[in-house]
Amino acid sequence: MRKPSRRKCKVCGEYFVPKFHDIRIRWCCPEHGAILAMEEREKEKVKAAAKRIKERKEKERADRRDLKARKVALKTKPQWRSEAQTAFNRYVRLRDAGKPCISCGRLPEQKFGGTMDCGHYRTRGAAAHLAFNLHNTAAQCVYCNRDRDGAQKAFEQGLIERIGAEKVEVINNDNSVRRFDIQYLQRIKSIFTRKARALEKRRARQQEAA
Repeated sequence: MRKPSRRKCKVCGEYFVPKFHDIRIRWCCPEHGAILAMEEREKEKVKAAAKRIKERKEKERADRRDLKARKVALKTKPQWRSEAQTAFNRYVRLRDAGKPCISCGRLPEQKFGGTMDCGHYRTRGAAAHLAFNLHNTAAQCVYCNRDRDGAQKAFEQGLIERIGAEKVEVINNDNSVRRFDIQYLQRIKSIFTRKARALEKRRARQQEAA
């Protein structure tokens, strides 16, 4: 019978000839066999621990997804409207960043909490159907928006200079009735959140290139 071929010990690296044709024999002596067995047990423990950690993280991610889905399902229409308006307003402020107030023409010094609002020419209270109309909105300083009741006449003149009298006339005559359902409000939030992020990234790249 052919003798077993030489093998390399997994522990010491020395070559040896096993006594039997058994591919499981990978050590040159019983002591090294015991060492190898302990090392492999430790490896199995590490693999098992890693598997448990992975499974736990996957479960936590699944639980978070489920919790998020439940929270979304419980949101009311007013909550969705508020979130949609917040996303829309943020985009308008970013779009008009660096431009002066649409009403007074000032560019206030930036302060904590912000100095520019998203102003609505035809207010949300008077024309709720234009709440998400980009032509009806512009960056407006906090003073004009909150303390001067929107400074509507000056706002109108500022809009005429920016977008033209024809578009402002369309806004003035738009008295259509619109009902914003939850699906529409969700789309508004998603669209303008993405637009704001894209705008921020584009400006960051421009600043890096400058």
